[in-house]
Amino acid sequence: MRVLIVEDELIIAQDLSHTLRRIGHSVTDVVTSGEAALAAVSRQPPDLVLMDIRLSGSMDGIEAARQIYSRWGVPVVFLTAHADDQTVREALLAEPWAYLLKPFDERELEVAIAVAAYKHRLERRLQASERHLRTTLTSIGDGVIVTDPQSRITFINPVAARLLGVTPEEAIGWPLVRVYTLVATNTGLPADSTTIHTDTVNGLPAPATLLTRNGERLLVEHTVAPITGDDGTNEGVVIIFRDVSERQRAIHQLQEAKRRLQHVQSLLEQREQNIITFGTLAHTLREVRSRQALYAAIITAGTQLLPNYRGTLLIYNPGTDLVEAVGHWGEPLVHHPVPRCTCWGERFWSLSLAGDTHACHFLPKGLLGERMCLPIRQHDEVIGLLSLYHPDPSNGSGYQLAVALAEVASLGFDALADRLESASQSMSS
Repeated sequence: MRVLIVEDELIIAQDLSHTLRRIGHSVTDVVTSGEAALAAVSRQPPDLVLMDIRLSGSMDGIEAARQIYSRWGVPVVFLTAHADDQTVREALLAEPWAYLLKPFDERELEVAIAVAAYKHRLERRLQASERHLRTTLTSIGDGVIVTDPQSRITFINPVAARLLGVTPEEAIGWPLVRVYTLVATNTGLPADSTTIHTDTVNGLPAPATLLTRNGERLLVEHTVAPITGDDGTNEGVVIIFRDVSERQRAIHQLQEAKRRLQHVQSLLEQREQNIITFGTLAHTLREVRSRQALYAAIITAGTQLLPNYRGTLLIYNPGTDLVEAVGHWGEPLVHHPVPRCTCWGERFWSLSLAGDTHACHFLPKGLLGERMCLPIRQHDEVIGLLSLYHPDPSNGSGYQLAVALAEVASLGFDALADRLESASQSMSS
């Protein structure tokens, strides 16, 4: 081991030099002052410094030892003939690796050097481990905060600082609550404080909202682990959190896309079913031989095409000069025969409040919702109405189907009238 001797008594210095060489060490230099010690270390760094506390010159051994370790990391063993409390206290402030009282023998010197070297190796390993850990915590993509038992920040990595809107330098020493505030995403209430003050590894069951100093609201996942001393005492916590706002947004977008796809698929399936229903209705209308059968076919088709609507088929009775309900699905819209009104024969569709005068008697009064009146014709003459109602005023989804149903029903009345007329002519002839 290379040793620098800092001793202002030449006889002691020469004796130390001989002893060191005898037990297998080399001497890099022998100096007598603190200033000379700094120059010698700068010129040829040793592995260890043997330093007398009382030196000639303006710098004593304690200050020289402090500067040597802070600037070059070289361990120092103090040599002194003074064992008074004041000297010992001052020496300990420089954190020496060993402390030898003069006079000492060769064995004591060898043990002190061995202990200092061993402690220095452990210190370097610890520093390397700390640097590695700090580099790891600084480099990872998650935010990391470490606190002491009083919940004051002792470490914060760049990711956490950026997310919280602070710098690592200013946040050290701050109370955790000054920069780290969590609220439940669904209620906006503060998150459970036990997720911060904990004796076990803890986390939130769902992402929470983090309120940053610059006013942002971030969705984060959050885990807290205790720092426990060898004696089981609480020495603080480690908080690891990550911003999952983009991930949650992507999940939401994926869910929305899936919902839309399912909706489109449902519409396609419904459209296919509607085509089948219209095909069945058209075939039935070509075959019916009575109005009652025609009414039943129209109501059956309405039930399948517009199941969420209340629908009523109204037909004009020339004998009574009244409009009568001949069939319905859902709750009837018209319960008694009513006279024709000014809107007879007009197509009416409204998503506004009920009470519209154009709706006349053929639509429910005093109700909010989607309302339709569609004329039923026989050879271009209005003979009835298809009245429909949906309680949701923002619906609007059934209008095209309702128009198509009324048109197909009108074709059915045309066809039935032609068949009945043809049958009558055949009987007359």
